[in-house]
Amino acid sequence: MLRHRAPSKMKTWAMMYATIWVAFFEILIVLFPVIGAFPTYDLHLVVGSILLVLAYLVYTRVRTTACPDRIKRITKATFGFAVFQAFLGVALYVAVSMNVGGFAVDLFDFLHVAIALTIITQASSSATAFDMWEEKEFVSGHTS
Repeated sequence: MLRHRAPSKMKTWAMMYATIWVAFFEILIVLFPVIGAFPTYDLHLVVGSILLVLAYLVYTRVRTTACPDRIKRITKATFGFAVFQAFLGVALYVAVSMNVGGFAVDLFDFLHVAIALTIITQASSSATAFDMWEEKEFVSGHTS
């Protein structure tokens, strides 16, 4: 019999890699809006909320480990970007739904895309580093 685990029961490394995949699908949803503009935005909101929760859970889990501080800082920054992304996304949604255009909307759109790419990059970096730390793949000592 299969047992389903709640996200909070997922291993930290698995949650970190899930964050990457959710961010990837989040980007694809917007790049290929096959269900129409506003239903796509609604789906984007739901998947973005999942991403925000995952970023928070990863951050809170990683900060309680003995992993290197750099990994902790990256997961904290990723969560911070996810929070900012949520506010930016809501502002962008309101502007688009009110048919507001112009420089501000273009800037918000650009920042939204740039931060999405930043999140997936930071999540990938921290997931790989944490996985390597957990598997004891880091080499201690310096060779110059």
